[in-house]
Amino acid sequence: RLDVAGYRQRRREALERFTQQVAEQVKESGVQKALEPMNPADRKVVHDTVNDIDGVSTISEGEEPRRRVVIIPG
Repeated sequence: RLDVAGYRQRRREALERFTQQVAEQVKESGVQKALEPMNPADRKVVHDTVNDIDGVSTISEGEEPRRRVVIIPG
């Protein structure tokens, strides 16, 4: 895979930061949050990031190309 000017790494880091923020909101509110549809590689980043955070988990729902991750409390 080609990573022009570090785009893929920057994208991953930004997605990880966003996911951590949403996961904290879900933990605090106790209300699940569905993210926008994303490609399989981005969904994997979200799942992996949430797996490292206690108190939240993820599920995927929908059909390609509108498949999305839902961050749920618990």
